[in-house]
Amino acid sequence: MPPKSPAGRHRQGRAGNHAPAPAPRRRRWPWVLLGVSVVILAPVGVVGGIFASQALEVRDNLLLAKGKLTSIVDLVQEGDQAGIEAAAADVSRLTAEAASIVEEPLWDAAVNIPIVGVNIQAVRAATQATDIMVADAMPPALQLLETIQLDELKVEGGGLNLEPLTGAVEIVPAVRSALADAQAQVAHVDREELLPVVDDAVGQLLDVLDQAGPALDMVEKYVPTLLALAGADEPRTYVVLFQNNAEIRATGGNAANGTIVTVDSGKIEMRKDETTDAFHNAGYDGLLQYEMPESTLSMYEWEFDAYSQNYTRTPDFPTTAAMYRSLWQTTNGGDIDGVISIDPVVLSYLMVATGPITLEDGTELTSKNVVQVLLSDTYERFGSDGDAADEYFGDVAGKVFDTVAAGKWDLKKMLVQLQKSILDDRVYMWFPREAEQAFVKEFDLDGSLATDNVEETQVGVWLNNASYSKLEYYLTTKLDVTCDATARTVTSTLTMTSAVPGWDLSEYTLAWRNPSLGLDRTTMILDVLSYAVPGGTLSSDPEYGDLADWTRTGSEAGRDGRSITMLLGMGETKSVSFTSTLPDGELGPLAVRYSPTVTKTPVTIADSCSSLFPASEPSLLESLQIPAPKATPTPTPTP
Repeated sequence: MPPKSPAGRHRQGRAGNHAPAPAPRRRRWPWVLLGVSVVILAPVGVVGGIFASQALEVRDNLLLAKGKLTSIVDLVQEGDQAGIEAAAADVSRLTAEAASIVEEPLWDAAVNIPIVGVNIQAVRAATQATDIMVADAMPPALQLLETIQLDELKVEGGGLNLEPLTGAVEIVPAVRSALADAQAQVAHVDREELLPVVDDAVGQLLDVLDQAGPALDMVEKYVPTLLALAGADEPRTYVVLFQNNAEIRATGGNAANGTIVTVDSGKIEMRKDETTDAFHNAGYDGLLQYEMPESTLSMYEWEFDAYSQNYTRTPDFPTTAAMYRSLWQTTNGGDIDGVISIDPVVLSYLMVATGPITLEDGTELTSKNVVQVLLSDTYERFGSDGDAADEYFGDVAGKVFDTVAAGKWDLKKMLVQLQKSILDDRVYMWFPREAEQAFVKEFDLDGSLATDNVEETQVGVWLNNASYSKLEYYLTTKLDVTCDATARTVTSTLTMTSAVPGWDLSEYTLAWRNPSLGLDRTTMILDVLSYAVPGGTLSSDPEYGDLADWTRTGSEAGRDGRSITMLLGMGETKSVSFTSTLPDGELGPLAVRYSPTVTKTPVTIADSCSSLFPASEPSLLESLQIPAPKATPTPTPTP
């Protein structure tokens, strides 16, 4: 999701109606020329007056050029091609005139004046750099703005128009070359020698040049990968999982409902054929052939690697993906191109962009009710007929997916909601190609158990339903992390609350396993698991939970693990704490993971952890500034 440049606040008139740019609200660097000229007037007399006049002309030209540049983004969004061309021509003329003036002999003499000269030279260099950027970088940048308009990325019938993204990759070298030339003009400027007023102004351009390089790096680095994922080079086949939070699993929920998606040149379609049926049936029938270490299998119930609905019990999403990949290879031969996971809460976010969806039975789905329809109403409607409920769940999820794929929505809103979904840890991806998986990891979409503490020190507490129910629709959680610097430990405490309303629920919602254990069918049975940080050891409180015989120990990704089983009755609140020792040496910033529920899970990190872990920087995804459209706040689904 490449970020889109924010629209400027000032709007310029159309071609032939160029209103003068308004005065800027803060001091801009061309103003320093007037101050510099005043300093020069005393020693050079009449010559200083001429120089001052030229300085004012340069200032005026550059301020007018800046105002017109600001208007271009708005003109692009309005589709005013004539206005764009006129504004660009004016900018080119104004900056060229300014650059010509600072090349005159008076400026050569002025740069040799002690103290003042270095400031004049800085302004001169900045003017020349601006002219280079306008002359060489603006034309391809305008071409890029014309092609990459969010609404133009959608195509009729659904999917993405990949041509603008391809064009962006082709344009970058020209912009990068102009950037290098502009940076060469200002490379000699020593900001420590500048007067504060000059540095405050000239520094704005220097900062822009410094920031432009990383932005171009992002385009060159990520857009080709996005194009490949969108099927630009060849059709792609992905397994898309819909994790059901009402029957919770470590990375979301029961993944019995999923689909196979093909993407070809940006066009997205759901596959329903004999191949996909064979794949799904193999998962239901327990035909997986995938080897895992016994130390990992010992952390979960026996059917973890038997049935596809349980592959998401591990908090290591690459392992989940590898199981689905193996199932596909065993069933159909060949290979898949990736595994993508979302949950119904993600669908509710996306529906903020799509708007309501009407089902064939007349039910209107909205961002406010889709979670309840999928995770509660469906099971109450079909009672004990679990197959019918699952089929309806799949049909509804498919209908929402079809609507999203059709592309009849505001793309800006969609990008905002996708970003929100990812930051809520509700989206995971895995791809077999190295470059694509590296992309996923950089955007924190991999959902993997960390194997070291270099980039981050990862802690987490995860949940798995063990009652064979849909009771976790009524589960809320919160996670608190505390530290003991002296003991060098970190403790993660998960607090769970049941809001199950009573016994008058469908047979399919109530717990099927509980009667064999002498438990009420409204009681949640939750396997609560955690792993020590890499290099540490783990303990829990309580040590064995409510079903002591069900306590499991083992390891995954080389990390010491423990799972204890808790019983959570109607209206009850219980907490489980896991304490990990910390290995010697430096640690990365603290990163906290958990199982997403129907509602948002609050996470707090105590001040006691600040001395053990360095402060974390915003993630790459958090740093992307997607301009949010004016809209009502996204509702948080509640049971």
